[in-house]
Amino acid sequence: MILLRISGLQKLAMVDFPGKLAATVFTGGCNLRCPFCHNALLVNRLDQNPENHSVEEVLAFLKSRRGLLDGVVLSGGEPLLQSGAAAFLAAVKVMGFAVKLDTNGCYPEKLKEILDRGLVDYVAMDIKNSREKYAPTVGIPAFDITPIEQSVQLLKNSGIDYEFRTTI
Repeated sequence: MILLRISGLQKLAMVDFPGKLAATVFTGGCNLRCPFCHNALLVNRLDQNPENHSVEEVLAFLKSRRGLLDGVVLSGGEPLLQSGAAAFLAAVKVMGFAVKLDTNGCYPEKLKEILDRGLVDYVAMDIKNSREKYAPTVGIPAFDITPIEQSVQLLKNSGIDYEFRTTI
């Protein structure tokens, strides 16, 4: 049994995964409190989010879309907060989909496991601001940027496709 809080499913996304038709799976919850978050319902207002899906339901949907979709994006919130993120990615990979992960980079140890196991083909990591302005930007005083820097290095050395992005 895969433990993953799925708070949204976009059944067809044409821009979330470069060069691929994909489904985007949104997990609920995030460790950051960015005041500009465009997915606030998935972060700190989960009780107001009308959409929730079981892992079994989403995997059944994806199975029915083999040959129609090229890939699956796991996004959030922050998907690496979820204990079942790696297991979910493995299940999607077994189905033959290309896999993209969207992350804030706060969990380098989990990212390393996913990279080492070959569970993703592409990673998009948010870089919220400069080192000096990271804490106020993510809404957490005294935020330690060390895990972000570790995740950046992991991706740079991973050999997979990645992008660093900043919300403007």
